[in-house]
Order: sequence, then C-alpha cells, then structure tokens
Amino acid sequence: MFKHFSLTLIAILFLTNTTFSAEPEVIKLSEGIYGFIGKKGAANSGFVVTNEGVVVIDTQGPKDLALHLKKKIQEITDKPIVYVINTHYHGDHTFGNQYFNEAKEIISHENTKKNLTEKDTQHREQFKKSFGENSLEGFELTLPTKTFKNTLSLRIGGKTIELAYLGKGHTDGDIIVYFPIERIMFGGDLLYKERLPWLGDAYISDWIETLKNLKNFDAGIYVPGHGGAGNIDMLFNLQQYLIDLQREVKKYIAKGKTIDEIKKEIKLPKYKNWLKYKEWLPLNADRVCKELSAQRQE
Repeated sequence: MFKHFSLTLIAILFLTNTTFSAEPEVIKLSEGIYGFIGKKGAANSGFVVTNEGVVVIDTQGPKDLALHLKKKIQEITDKPIVYVINTHYHGDHTFGNQYFNEAKEIISHENTKKNLTEKDTQHREQFKKSFGENSLEGFELTLPTKTFKNTLSLRIGGKTIELAYLGKGHTDGDIIVYFPIERIMFGGDLLYKERLPWLGDAYISDWIETLKNLKNFDAGIYVPGHGGAGNIDMLFNLQQYLIDLQREVKKYIAKGKTIDEIKKEIKLPKYKNWLKYKEWLPLNADRVCKELSAQRQE
C-alpha cells in the first residue's frame, strides 16, 4: 500500500494566517482524535490523545496560534505531549514546534528537515514580512529530531499511526498521517478543500500522481492542510483542479501567449467559489508555466 522556493509566493501563503480574528475550531473526529481547523482556509493541525500521551500533527506558525493549540489540548487532557509530526516544512505548520519541545520526538520526512535547515534565513525573513516584525520574537528554530524516507509506523497508547511519503506534491517532503483503524487521514498540504492550493514549492505533475497513490488508503474522514474536514471528494476535486490548471495553461502557451498574458487572462470558472481564486489563480498559472518550461529544457 505504501509504495524553488519563492519568497514572493510564500509571503502570500503566510498571509492566509496572519490574523487571529477567528478562533480555530476543535472538532472530534473519533475517540481521542481531534482536528484543529483554521478559519477561512488558514492552516489546520490535529492531535491524538492516547493512554500514553498526546501526538500533535503540525504545530501552527505564529506564537498565538501555536499556544492556542496547546491550550485547547490541555483543556481536553492533562497527558503530556509525546510526539510531534510535521507534515511538511512551511512555517504555518512548523514554526510552533518550539512550544511543543517537551515531545520525545519531532517527526518528519527527511526533506522537511533539510528544507527547514537550508532555507531558514529566507523562511524567517519572509515570515516576519507577512506576520509582522515581532511575529518571531523569541523564536527558536526547532527541527525534527527523527526523520524517515518512505514509511514509519507508530503504536502508542492503543493507537496505530502510519506515516507515509507518497511522492512530491505541495513540496518535496509532504507526508500523510493515517489512522487505519479509525479510517482517518490527515493529508497536510497535499490536500486542500474548497481553496486554491499554494504552488510556490509545488511539483504539479508529480502532485497529480501522488494523489493517485493517496487513493490507495481506506479512509472515511480526510483532514486537509487548509479547509474543513470532509470525505475523499476533496482529493478528486483538488486533483482535477491541478489537471484543469495545467490543461488551460498549455492552451495559452499553444496560442503563443506570454506568462504575463496568461496570468492576466486565465480563468477557471469551475473553481471561482474556492477561497483565494482571484488572488492565487494567476500565481498558480505562473508556477505551471515555469514547471512546463523546465520540463521542456530537460
């Protein structure tokens, strides 16, 4: 079953979570398994309460949201944090790690740790531009302490948790967090629901294939990196968006349009009601153009 970093674009990514005007919602997905769902498409997290302690899935980014996540966990249980899982490297999912550093391990794909290390300076500076100069006051980069390449299984307090890297997608280090007994999947930013995905670090063609691999898991509830929890439809819808985006860009290229013209003219009315449609469709088209150009030069 398990088989380019852009400062301008990542600024826009972080801007989706710059304000804490709407409190994230904590939803109970199954016994001991909770989603921490951001409002208006902001970043999601999750946590699992077991007899042995708590496993946190993504730690948010700004200090206030990270501490709010921790507060919500403490309202439900007094058990300690034993593991943290980072689904990918972006700061809105990892910069809260330091507030959960009592964990025995912080777990991620090997490329997530590599990206956090190699892109640290740029990553921090852009985060401050987006969230405010004081947004990283007291910040300490807290890296994963345990990494893996393909799969990793955890058995803790009666819960089985399977982690898997299924291929490149939103980044080159995205993993899914799967609960086979409860049939719940946290997809990180491999999944979005009713919001255009951010493609600044993406591998669009690979992402389409990776989503095919993700279909092999028997899940009834899916929690995306952004958007509300739902069913497998979000997977199909996102995959179709990426296919439609590529197809539309290729049509413009065939007509001899420049990147700037494509960004100005492109429309995908099927997705007009998705969050970030107007703001991100031109940027997504730009990313596809650059990926297609790179593929032609290979």
